[in-house]
Amino acid sequence: MVGTKNNRRAQMTERLIQNSLIELLKDQSINDITVTAVCKLADINRGTFYAHYEDVKDCMHTMEQDATKELLAVINEHTDPNSLRAILTGIFEVVKKRHAVTSFIPTTDQDFLMSFIAITKREILENDRVKIANIDPREGQYMFEYYLNGIVGVVRYWLKTGLDESPEQLANFINDWWYRGKPFKDISDIPSGS
Repeated sequence: MVGTKNNRRAQMTERLIQNSLIELLKDQSINDITVTAVCKLADINRGTFYAHYEDVKDCMHTMEQDATKELLAVINEHTDPNSLRAILTGIFEVVKKRHAVTSFIPTTDQDFLMSFIAITKREILENDRVKIANIDPREGQYMFEYYLNGIVGVVRYWLKTGLDESPEQLANFINDWWYRGKPFKDISDIPSGS
C-alpha cells in the first residue's frame, strides 16, 4: 500500500474502502467501478483512497491476498495427515468471517479462484495431508481434483443460501463424504431444487 502507516486509523480507512468496493461489486463489474464511485460511497476524498491503494484493482487484489494468506495459514496450521476436517473447518471459518469478500471471489474472479485452488492443492499434496489409500496415484489426482472443485461448489452454495450451516457442520459433511464414499446410492437419491 502506498504511504500508509499500519495503525488503527489506516486499517479502519482501508476496511471502509474495501467494504465500499464490495458493495459496488454487487451491481457492477470490477472494470466498471471507478475510484470516484468508491470514494463517494465511502465518503472519503480521492487523496485518502490513493494514500492506501493505487486503483480499484489494487484494492481488490489486496483483499484477495489477505483472504489467501488467512486460508493458507489455516492449511499450514494443520500438519496431521488426518486433519481434513480441521482444515475444512478453518477454511469455512475464514470464508464466513470474510463472507463479503469471499462471496465475490468464487463467483466472479475465476483467475483468483483457479490460482487459489492450485495453491491449496500444492500445499495439501506436498505436505501429504490427504492420503488416498489403495488407489493408483493418477486416479488419486483425479479424485483430489474432484473433491477440491466440489468443495468450491459447496462454498458457493453455502454463500448463496445465507451461510446457515456452521463451518463445523460443512466440514463434517465433506469429511464424511470423503471417508464414507458416495453420499447417494444413485442419481435418483440427489435432492432436486438445487
